[in-house]
Amino acid sequence: MNQEKSSRLFSHIFAIVLVAALLSTTTSCISLQKQPVGSTVSTQMLSTKDLVKTADQAWLKRDYVASELYYTRLIERADIPKDVNLIALERLSISSYKSGHYHEAEARLAEWKNLSPEALNSEIWQKYYFDSLLATKKFSQLNAHLTQTMEDTNLPWDIRSEAGKNLSTLEQNEDSMAALERLYTIAPNDDDRKDLERWFIAGLSDKSEQVLEKNSSLISTGNNLKFPYELILFEKATRQSSAKEYWPMAWRTMSGIVQRGQIVDKPGFNKIIADLEAQYGIPRVGIALVLPISGRFQDYGWKIIRGAGAAQWELTKAGLDVDVQVINTEDANWIERVQNLPPWYTVLGGPINVKAFKELEQAETYTEKVTFSFLAKPGNLEEGRQAWRFFSSPEDQIRSSLDLAINDMGIKDFAILYPQEKFGRQMSQIFWDMARERGAKITGMESYPPNDFPKWGKVVGKLVRAPQKLAENKADGLGEDAPLPETDFGAVFIPDTWHQAQLLIPHFFFHEADTLLFLGPELWSQALNSARDVEAQNLKLTIAPGAWWSASDGAGRLKEVMTREGLGRPDFWVALGYDFIKFSSKLGTFSPGWTPELVNERIAEAQHIDFSLAPISWTADGKAHQKLFLFRPEKNGKTKIDASTVKKTLANAKTKRSRRVEAWKNTQEELEKANSAKTELEQ
Repeated sequence: MNQEKSSRLFSHIFAIVLVAALLSTTTSCISLQKQPVGSTVSTQMLSTKDLVKTADQAWLKRDYVASELYYTRLIERADIPKDVNLIALERLSISSYKSGHYHEAEARLAEWKNLSPEALNSEIWQKYYFDSLLATKKFSQLNAHLTQTMEDTNLPWDIRSEAGKNLSTLEQNEDSMAALERLYTIAPNDDDRKDLERWFIAGLSDKSEQVLEKNSSLISTGNNLKFPYELILFEKATRQSSAKEYWPMAWRTMSGIVQRGQIVDKPGFNKIIADLEAQYGIPRVGIALVLPISGRFQDYGWKIIRGAGAAQWELTKAGLDVDVQVINTEDANWIERVQNLPPWYTVLGGPINVKAFKELEQAETYTEKVTFSFLAKPGNLEEGRQAWRFFSSPEDQIRSSLDLAINDMGIKDFAILYPQEKFGRQMSQIFWDMARERGAKITGMESYPPNDFPKWGKVVGKLVRAPQKLAENKADGLGEDAPLPETDFGAVFIPDTWHQAQLLIPHFFFHEADTLLFLGPELWSQALNSARDVEAQNLKLTIAPGAWWSASDGAGRLKEVMTREGLGRPDFWVALGYDFIKFSSKLGTFSPGWTPELVNERIAEAQHIDFSLAPISWTADGKAHQKLFLFRPEKNGKTKIDASTVKKTLANAKTKRSRRVEAWKNTQEELEKANSAKTELEQ
């Protein structure tokens, strides 16, 4: 017994000596070469075979401090076999990491890979290389390694997949989500994609609400039906399901993701939905449309109904119980009908005319129904608190044009030419304010009588300062045919109808102001939808915003639906009805006493749909912003343009002007030479 105690005591003392020996080495943890004499002698006295045995024994006992020492000494031996060397390097790498010597672990892992490139195929090597770089905070190196590993098609998928997953955990930002999206894309088959879906959704269930919200901020209309973003939305909807008010919206979100998203494991996710349906039932959503289906505006009302019908049919096929009821705003008792709707009709869309909206406002129906106006402004109600907008505003129209002119074209000086009537004055004021907010200047502003065509030429001449320019040329001794200097503004805003604009713009060319952008309201693009035989040659720098573009991806999808259901060709109004039903069906139902804050929260979730119109987004306080398309006239209609198109057209216009000025100068030089020659002959 005493002998056994002595043996244990000796072993304990030996271990302490080893620890002390290690602690006395250099603090860099990169080299363990300088050992105390006793320890060095003890390993030097062992043969390579015995040293292997001693190191292995320490390894099997998980005595990583000792095994790190022994394997360090072992790989220094010249007579160590290659296969033993590989095992020694593997165990040395792990022992160094387990002992807290992370730099040393990284160095040994590098040696292991250099000795055998096959190390990259080892899950052990990959794990400890990741852990070592993470521990030493070498994030750039780690990021590069994981990216390269994920993309290396020579490696097993399990290794690549793990690298992609690890890459996504470094930070919760756009890059980490993009890494997962890429990993999903390059997965060899659907089984691997299923594994990724199950892994990601399982991880999301453990995330806090704060982290989930942070991830949600990375979701956009363009990625909301792609992995991994779709599963973030799915998880949020799952958590919201327990609230009765949120259940219809949550159900719609989850069902839409499974049906239209990238999800491969549809049975698995449908099982989640089915379990919730068993608990809460299949939700019923009621949406009221208040529209004119008789009288002056009935054509627009019927088009909206056609689009709404197409959306309702799609939702019904998807299993969502959506009731859509249309109430004619031309009927005398239409307000009463709205007030008597069943309780599940909690969302209302419309009207499309100001008179009807005023009636709704006066009846205070908006206090009971969550109201989305199909108008540029929700009457006298506060947007985002009393009513919401599902339509472009004057600000949306002007913003689109200013963003192009200022941000893309670099124009900082503008002019305004407006008709002397209410619409022109209001739009001019908005343009003035928004331009000044962006640091631009209004260097010219004139108005004209809308019905007195003969006066327009003089008004345009005054705006471009043609009389002053002619006077300056004359003072400089130039003839009437001398080119006029360019205007001191690069674009002019004309808030009038397209018919009037076509008559106004040629006056600018008459006064040689032919390098300007002509910016207009949405009225222009609406008129161009049916325009024919337009003199488009001199109107290539004419820019009009609009919400409907028949060649957009969203419009193409709507066309397919309309054709399949035999509902004819879509246009702006059809698209408005279609988009509104798709959007509002995701809002769910609202209990009495709902608050604006609750509505705005629902909108933040529901706005991630594939719009057939230009997409609408809402701020946190419920203000709508529509990112409109930009168009220019064509001979028979209009075509969509972008910054590159406008830059090229403007450059051509400036080149053409420069050539004209150069030609005039050359003519003047030739005349001067001829006059000089004539004078010499006369002398």
